[in-house]
Amino acid sequence: MQLWEEVEPNRIKITPDRVYAMSMHPTTDKALVFAGDKMGNLGIFDSSQSKGEAESDATDDNLSITSLKPHTRTISGMQFSVVDPNVLYTSSYDSSLRKIDLVKGKAVEVYAPKDASEDAPLSGVQMAPDHPNRLYFSTLDGAFGWHDDRTPSWDADIFQLSEKKIGGFSVHPLYPHLVATASLDRTLKLWDLRKITKKLPTLIGEHESRLSVSHATFNAVGQVVTTSYDDTIKIYDFNICTTWDTVQELKPEQMKPMTTIPHNNQTGRWVTMSESLPFVEVLESIG
Repeated sequence: MQLWEEVEPNRIKITPDRVYAMSMHPTTDKALVFAGDKMGNLGIFDSSQSKGEAESDATDDNLSITSLKPHTRTISGMQFSVVDPNVLYTSSYDSSLRKIDLVKGKAVEVYAPKDASEDAPLSGVQMAPDHPNRLYFSTLDGAFGWHDDRTPSWDADIFQLSEKKIGGFSVHPLYPHLVATASLDRTLKLWDLRKITKKLPTLIGEHESRLSVSHATFNAVGQVVTTSYDDTIKIYDFNICTTWDTVQELKPEQMKPMTTIPHNNQTGRWVTMSESLPFVEVLESIG
């Protein structure tokens, strides 16, 4: 990884307000950066452009940045469609999931509570390759659920997995029945969606940190990286779970991180870790 050399990075204002979610477009033709901010703005920045190639409506640094406003409150997560790279799904604190057509620049609501007055802020969104119409999401009140975008916009299966905020979650990219959640209750929890009992997925195991766990991200080989307010980056190895034909549970010692990296998460500046970043980018960004 290296800094973009055209302009100093701290002069690229991709959104008007604080960035809460970021993602890279899956295309290999251009390095397109997407960012969602605190006020519901979506900024799109083409980092393959040079200052001399920018359009006439560029910023003060002569850079072209496209701006949309699909939400009324914070954009908390992003997910490109697994079947159409021109479609971006976003989650928001305004309680909705929206589907953005990047070609037309238009957004439509695909999920929201049936009662329009219900305040149920969403903290993340993700898809899995085996369910191209299913959107997984988490909430600030500790719930996790999924919605099929072919059904009415209020229809969803929702499970209360925590008494406190789920700051982020991750679906295993190859074994999507495995889900990791990170919570304000200081825990990383691993779930198996293949067996739902007592209105909950099966809890495979959990690990408690000293302070809140803000996010968890799977990679393709079954490892999970978490960020925490205890000033650590933790890496767990759950590869054994991918070999299970039936639902099982991990012992407490199997839930312990294989690596703990000291990292100053209390710098006085807000730093966002996005669930949309590939696992390797997270590791490279911390050293």
